[in-house]
Parts: sequence; C-alpha cells; structure tokens
Amino acid sequence: MGPPRMLRRRSRTLVLSVSISFSISVLWRLQSRVSQLKIVLAASKGARQDPKHPCRTMDQNRSPIPEDPVMGAEQCQGLLQNWSAGTLPASPEDPVMGAEQCQGLLQNWSAGTLPAREQLGGCCNASADLVLTQNNTQLGSQIVYDAQRDKKHPVKEELLEMLPQVSPFQGAPYECCAVVGNGGILHNSGCGPEIDRAQFVIRFNLPPMDNADDVGTKSSVVTMNPSILHARFRGLSRWRRPFAEVVGAYGAPLLLIPAFSYVGQSTVSFQALYTLEDFGSPARAVFMNPEYLARLDGHWRPRGLRAKRLSSGFMLVSAALELCQHLTLYGFWPFPTDPEGRPLLHHYYDNQPPKPGAHAMPDEFTRYLGMHMQGALRLHLGRCR
Repeated sequence: MGPPRMLRRRSRTLVLSVSISFSISVLWRLQSRVSQLKIVLAASKGARQDPKHPCRTMDQNRSPIPEDPVMGAEQCQGLLQNWSAGTLPASPEDPVMGAEQCQGLLQNWSAGTLPAREQLGGCCNASADLVLTQNNTQLGSQIVYDAQRDKKHPVKEELLEMLPQVSPFQGAPYECCAVVGNGGILHNSGCGPEIDRAQFVIRFNLPPMDNADDVGTKSSVVTMNPSILHARFRGLSRWRRPFAEVVGAYGAPLLLIPAFSYVGQSTVSFQALYTLEDFGSPARAVFMNPEYLARLDGHWRPRGLRAKRLSSGFMLVSAALELCQHLTLYGFWPFPTDPEGRPLLHHYYDNQPPKPGAHAMPDEFTRYLGMHMQGALRLHLGRCR
C-alpha cells in the first residue's frame, strides 16, 4: 500500500505545481494583452480616469478598459481538470514554486484561511496602530521590540515629542493604492504612468527614482530599514545633508522606519527624524509600531509564514489591504527569470541579492498570488504599455 499511496501523493503535488505555474503564465499573457488594448483605446479615443475605479482609465465614450483577470479557486480547479484531461501542455516547464507551497495555498483556499480585510483589521488595525502616535503610546510605559521581545524602551517626554498626535492614516480607506516593490520585473515595464494614477503609493528602502517610465514619481509612504543609514550615510554622524537630499527626491512622503525592531536601530532612527527637521525637509519620519508588527507576525505565523521575519513588502501589503479599497502590486516577483524564462535582475536598479535566510520571498509570493485569485488585490506581472 505504501508505494501506490506515495505515487498518488507525488502525482497530486505535481498537478498542483503545474496548476500554479500555468496560472502565472495565463496571468502574464492576459495582462500583456490588456496592456496592448489600453494603448489602442487611449490612442483612438483619448484615455481618462474611470470615476468608479480610479486605478483604471476609460475612453471618452465611458467604455471601461477591461480589468486584468482575477482567478479564484473554481478557476484553479478547472485548470486541474484541464491538466488531468490532457488539454494543457504535456511537457510543462519546471514550475517556479515548490509543490508543497502550491498544495498549502490550495488548502488555504478550501479552509478559508487567506486573509480577508476584516481579519487583518480585527487583529492589527493598521489605520490606528501601524505607526507609533501619542494616542497609542502612553507616557511611562515600555515599548517592547518586536524582533527582540526581551528588550524594552522606556517612553519618556522626549520620545513622545517625536510622535504625531494621531495616526497619519486617518484618511483611510484610500480609493486606489499602488504598492511598488523593487523587483527586476519592473525594468522596461512602462508602469510608471499607471502607478502615478494611484491615490496612495508605497515604496521600499529608498529606491532610486531615475526611471519614471517604469516606476513613476509619486510617493506617499517610503519605508527605510535603519541599516541603510549606516551603509549609505555613515550613521548620520557626518553625512546628514546627503540623507536629507536623497529623501527629498520623493517629495513629501511619510518616511516609515522600524525604529523599535532591534535595540541598535533606535538611536540612528531618531537621528533620521531630527535630520529631516533640521534641513526643513517636507518629508516626515514616523516609527513603525512594534506591537502592530508583533500582532501581524502572530496573524501570519499560524497561516504558514514561519520565516525569521516578514519582509517589509509583506508587512506593508498587509497594511494596505486594510487601508485601501483597490490595491495593485507592482515589482513583486522574487525569481531570477520572468514567467517566460527570460533572465531578470534581482532589483530593477541592481542585481544585489538579499541576505539569505532573513525572509521567505517565494513563500510570501504564493500569498500574493492567492490574494489575487481571490480578488483581494491585483498582482501585476506583465508590461503596462
């Protein structure tokens, strides 16, 4: 009984893996075709914003440009049936994700455990608690570091004065948001104009902004790992003006800093806030709430994300699910080749690989794909024009 059962299990995981790989291929090709249709409609009739969906454009006769396809569990089951019936290619290319990840993703669909906005709002409440404020931080209390739970920082008057009185996200929910990852798949994508049409745009780790055609120019929130301050600006001990000038390239965003994840990051994060103030920058530094990050980790860990730490991208996508009515992800593709097998840089601006073991990017990507299939967000992989 052992070998046949093992054979059936292997056959099942192969089918699941082929299904996800084929789903990505379909998504890539359909998005590319939709992008071509956008160009035709814009050129022939004059594109403008669809008032019912500001992430989209529509022609002058109010004919909406078609949405990118959203695939759900039923469509995925259809793909499985087609594969079993031999109507998909008999010799598929190697899948981009592991069979166990694919199997877990489909099990999560059937169990209803992929995150609804209500679930994240109930556990984490990004609109009120994503950043530290005077409203959610009490004088005399202790801030517990989310990555070092045995370490604490006392809340004194000096710290409270750095914090905003209320959350800067009180305007949520935002109608249309773009979360812009740094993946090499953005290179030559032509997605800049589409990104800039979003009401609210999130970017990560002070990325270069010299390729507006691909990445746009608008920035509402820019995250910054405090390690950047040491690597690029000598800990702000002397290189303060260059830091203020780099941040100035983003306009007047919120600079979102995880100042209370690790003990050694707090002081330099305070220096970043003071530097922006001293140089009159329109950007404003705010500190991520470690209690929010701990709750977010507690939400995802039982759902299969057990990496050492969630990536900043996954943290902010989770927050954006609460903050945004329509959410599109760009530049989220953690693989060395695109869906058609062409090689990619790791980032759209360089080929520097991440530190091994810190995050589980492919595992996080399966969640993005699942949320796209459920219609919770739009995962953009193809070209925009």
